[in-house]
Amino acid sequence: MGDFNHGHIQWTSLQSTGREDQEFLNLVQDSFLSQHVLEETRGENVLDLVLSSQKEFVDNVKICEPLGCSDHNHIHFIIKIKGERNRKIRYRKEF
Repeated sequence: MGDFNHGHIQWTSLQSTGREDQEFLNLVQDSFLSQHVLEETRGENVLDLVLSSQKEFVDNVKICEPLGCSDHNHIHFIIKIKGERNRKIRYRKEF
């Protein structure tokens, strides 16, 4: 998640007009990442992105009003992954 400043990428159609923006889009696609923010986050641009390796990992993305004096909208989303607890006790000898 973060502000990537690639404003010329159309995330719904996966197209871009700028060279650097196209290189970033290619990197995202080559890395098999999903981008979850599809609404503008600063003016008419989608600059703030939430990327994940699986679409199911992120849910309920909401674009909200800016906080304080920021010119970027803030983003709320849910991360849906479970960690496994390792309850196995290990005994180690100290020499």
